[in-house]
Amino acid sequence: MNIKDLFTGYKGYDMPKELQEFNWGAFLLTFIWGFKYKAWITFLAIPLIWFQMPFCLNWIFLCVLQIYCGFNGNKWAYQIEYWKKPADFRKTQILWAVFAVMLHVIVPFAILTILVMFINKSPDNPTEIAQNAQCSISYRELKKNFKKFSVNSTTDSELARQLAKRYENSKVEGNTTTIKLKNGLDFNIIFNIYNVNENCNLSKKNCKIQTEYALPEGAYTITPCTFYFDNNKNILPDDYTQKAIDKGLNIFKYI
Repeated sequence: MNIKDLFTGYKGYDMPKELQEFNWGAFLLTFIWGFKYKAWITFLAIPLIWFQMPFCLNWIFLCVLQIYCGFNGNKWAYQIEYWKKPADFRKTQILWAVFAVMLHVIVPFAILTILVMFINKSPDNPTEIAQNAQCSISYRELKKNFKKFSVNSTTDSELARQLAKRYENSKVEGNTTTIKLKNGLDFNIIFNIYNVNENCNLSKKNCKIQTEYALPEGAYTITPCTFYFDNNKNILPDDYTQKAIDKGLNIFKYI
């Protein structure tokens, strides 16, 4: 150990002149890069990002800190990797710079591209997502409750009454069970048995259930979800409803 190492506390005090250049990894990644190279001053970026100050002062200070880290990055990194040849050291820092550019440019660009595709593909996606969500929830609730119903020798009005018993804040009007949701909307579940003298059959599709939000006039339109059932308490979504259930809330399936 030479005399400089005693005073500075580390080797690599004398950095080659060819490495005295701006470090883009330290500039763009601050504390991420700093954790690797034990440059603890870079961690000042965390409170500057997290806590907001008047007149956007935190972002001004952050920018100053980033510039400072960029100019001093090679010096800090060389204290840790002083044993590397200049060419190898520079190659490592270039990889950090490439990673930083990917994180700051390519990843946001990819996310933006996906969002644009999402919006262009289906401009009414908020409505469609709500539609698919209510089909998925309806299917889950019907399968859970329908097994407890008495289906044989009954009417659609009786089915509506049986369902209403399983939910608070529900009421029955004819063949419709209306459930008051926490958001204040009414949710209608409508039973239809076309011929009470004939057994319900999935292949005949002669008994069905429709679910829909009771939306105020002028609101956006949501298509009812349709399910068929038989006397064995099997439930089958129609083609449209099945597609809605398959998509559910997974936004990537809309792209």
